[in-house]
Amino acid sequence: MNTHIPLSLIGISHKTAPVEIREALAFSKDEQQTLIHLLPAKFHLGGTIILSTCNRTELYLSGEVEDDRLQELRQYLNEFKHCDYFTNDQFLYSLKGKEAVFHFFQVISGLDSQILGEPQITGQVKDAYQMAYELNGTDALLNKLVNYGLQAEKKVRSQTFLSDGAVSVSYAGVELARKIFTNLNDKIALLVGAGETAELAAQHFMEKGVGKIMIANRTYQKAQELAEKFAGEAFPLNELPNIIHQVDIVISATSSTDYVLTREMIEPYNKKRSNSPLFLIDLAIPRDIDPELDELDFVYLYNLDDLNEVVQSNLMKRQKEVPKAEKIILHYVHEFVEWLSTHASSQIINRLRSYFETLRKNELQRLKSRLPQQGFENVEYLTESITNKILHQHIKLLKANLKNPIKYEQYLEFLESLYEFNENE
Repeated sequence: MNTHIPLSLIGISHKTAPVEIREALAFSKDEQQTLIHLLPAKFHLGGTIILSTCNRTELYLSGEVEDDRLQELRQYLNEFKHCDYFTNDQFLYSLKGKEAVFHFFQVISGLDSQILGEPQITGQVKDAYQMAYELNGTDALLNKLVNYGLQAEKKVRSQTFLSDGAVSVSYAGVELARKIFTNLNDKIALLVGAGETAELAAQHFMEKGVGKIMIANRTYQKAQELAEKFAGEAFPLNELPNIIHQVDIVISATSSTDYVLTREMIEPYNKKRSNSPLFLIDLAIPRDIDPELDELDFVYLYNLDDLNEVVQSNLMKRQKEVPKAEKIILHYVHEFVEWLSTHASSQIINRLRSYFETLRKNELQRLKSRLPQQGFENVEYLTESITNKILHQHIKLLKANLKNPIKYEQYLEFLESLYEFNENE
């Protein structure tokens, strides 16, 4: 089906621009709200959804937007953000019709993300839509676009392995820990270091239900601050030998030039652990954990190279799922186009019905004084019957050609031209 789709998209993403340009073009919530109010009136749009994340800024525009009008809109955004990037085709991309729909379904399903298959983008799209919807900034086209997009995303997640397997080293560590321990609820995880890497790992462990978090750091105050975030317990780094026997999992990510965990530190306690596994994750370069620890029984040590191998393997698995995911997305693009065809048909039918009914009533009113009052209801019935039969022929013709897109489009254009519908009809 080749139905025309009045949808345009302009955007910038991690694929087209470096982070400093993406930052310059990102819209705050206040800016998004302002544009959702301004753009439809200024550029005769049916509505707009603005998606602005750290990796992309995209505007989905409903309505007929000719190329020159789109260029005006891009120039307006330059002035709005005090930059010249929105008219720079080196960084900005512009899509229309079915291509814009396909791209949106890719985005919401995680196929266009920097980390293939990541699920956070779905929530970000939902939030962007919710904002536009609550500000009356969407129309039937955008509402259905999001609706079909979410259906596509759900099918992609459930029928492919696009989101399976860890694709970050910190999350890979968590997944490996779950394979060793099965259940993390009664396990204690110790973070050595209090930087961003350690915090991210702690976040993943908390999400998977680890029993307790402990933090040991050279700067005790930073350990305390991080411990508060995870309802954990803080220790200075020199306490490490005294607390290591309490833990089941160690994630180390410091900037130390020497090993912070050594064989001599662990070996005395290992015999007392009653064959209980000790899982060590070394996320530091240079390494924090003595490689000799891997020689001890029931000690499982993974460094960055090990975790990167897991990540790369999972990324390859996800990449193989892309054709299957795109096939699902194409199905929902077709579904959306079919809805649009039916919707366009319903719109033209409603406008025809309104046109004929207004014409009938106006003519009756004009001739009412010249017609006999007795039996006037029969005249009304007769005129209604005639207009309904004429309308029925129009409807029959449109429905008969729904599966013939070329003729269908021709009939739509012909009817709009023949009856000279205005915007208010």
